[in-house]
Amino acid sequence: MGRRKPGLDRGTRLLLEMGRITRDNQGRDDALARIAGLVLKRFRVDAVSILVYDQSSRSAYVSASTGVRDDRLIISPDITLRVTGDSLLAAVLRSPDRPLLVRERRGDPVLGEWPFDAVIAVPMVSTEDVTGFMLLAGSQRILSRLSPDLLMAVAGHASIIADRAHLTESLRRTDEQYRVFAENAQDMVFILDGGGRFLYVNPVSREILGYEPEEMIGRYFGEFVTPESWAATTAEVKKAASKRQKTVEYTWVIQRKDGEYATLHVRASLIYRDFDLYRHQGIAREPSVENRLKEQLAKQGMELSQSRSRVERMREYLAVANRAQEEERARIARDIHDGAVQYLVALRRRLDLFGREYLKGSPSESGRKALEDMDSLLDTAIQDLREFARNLRPPVLDDFGLVSACEWLAEQTAKEGISVVFAPSGDIRRLSGEVEVTAFRIVQEALANAVKHSRATQVEVGLEFLEDTLLITVRDNGRGFELPEGVGAFGRAGQMGLVGMFERAEMMGGSIDLQSALGKGTVLTVSIPLVDRA
Repeated sequence: MGRRKPGLDRGTRLLLEMGRITRDNQGRDDALARIAGLVLKRFRVDAVSILVYDQSSRSAYVSASTGVRDDRLIISPDITLRVTGDSLLAAVLRSPDRPLLVRERRGDPVLGEWPFDAVIAVPMVSTEDVTGFMLLAGSQRILSRLSPDLLMAVAGHASIIADRAHLTESLRRTDEQYRVFAENAQDMVFILDGGGRFLYVNPVSREILGYEPEEMIGRYFGEFVTPESWAATTAEVKKAASKRQKTVEYTWVIQRKDGEYATLHVRASLIYRDFDLYRHQGIAREPSVENRLKEQLAKQGMELSQSRSRVERMREYLAVANRAQEEERARIARDIHDGAVQYLVALRRRLDLFGREYLKGSPSESGRKALEDMDSLLDTAIQDLREFARNLRPPVLDDFGLVSACEWLAEQTAKEGISVVFAPSGDIRRLSGEVEVTAFRIVQEALANAVKHSRATQVEVGLEFLEDTLLITVRDNGRGFELPEGVGAFGRAGQMGLVGMFERAEMMGGSIDLQSALGKGTVLTVSIPLVDRA
């Protein structure tokens, strides 16, 4: 009576825990190993293996493999398999829209023999292509009761995480290669910010100018070159930027640390963010070696462009991962409401009918008490499931918008004994779905922090709708905390909720200002631009 769909709650928690992995800059194999461990724990199976599939070579690499016992694995990790036409993996490729369950112990031409009663193979699908396989092994009873839709959702999310982790690894290798190139270049390599301050200078500055890199970083280039060179350089850069040119050339007459002057020819790359000059980076060399290094500079410009492109693609992958997570939240919330809740409501009605008939007779006191207990348990289960579905993806956000959703959040927080003042202002209106979801999740996380960590008794939430900006302010009177150095320190300290807020705001082109101190509460201010991002 009242049995829930097996794995529903476990699967929901699993998807949410997998979402946190997208915020960690882990390598692909490390990320998939964490996912395999989560799947093993949440689905209570005996073993899990995750394979990454290469379509061009028809090969599958065993990226992660784990089991409840070290000697009972589906297949050993860190090996590459050739996918043949009569294997379980090939059968999944032929039907990539559903998991494939094998209800027997058997040998497979690719996977070998497995010591399990049953194995289920789930395709990992990304942009309609199979990018890998998730294998779960255990008893027939447990595997046959797992929801196919939930398994496909978990495998699809794992595919997104694997793609994002692979991109992060590639970007890290590119950055390392660029730094090695810059540190070993024979000419001075530098990076300026949009205002002309040195962000990076390689060690060659010591040989050419007599300055250590640390003496130049943070200072304006105009402090080193002659006034004439400063004026000529500024004019050339402004002219190139007005035409959105990617490269510019000019000459620096620069005073060395010993007082002598050196003439350097500079060829620089200009990098833009939106409509503004974001970075100005290049190579300064003595004219005598210019021809020799022309090809090297062209190669560097290409690598810098590719690096920028990879960063943009990584942001796109993060946006896709967040959208996929929100879609899964909405789908699971609907499944809970339309499935399990409706079954429990129907069971509740039948129990009422049974109770009325039962009480017409002469029921024992224990029978009457059992009936009352079942009635109370069903009420509690229905309310808990409805509350869980609302927290997962509140219908009020999609139906009535951000303001109503934040009012609901304030009411939920007030139930925890915290006084919440919610004050929307400005030209209150519906915004794009992406902006509303981002703002809602930021406010939700901020209020959750106030409840769980800050020991606050009062919280003020403000939404200010300006013409082209949404301003979010969350202020509490809690105990506060010492701010670490940079967003990365939040992740190292395990404060992944704060990392998630920063990432959501950055993906929308916004910014976050966090102010806190011990004993003085916390103030979070978020600015999200309301421009067409198409």
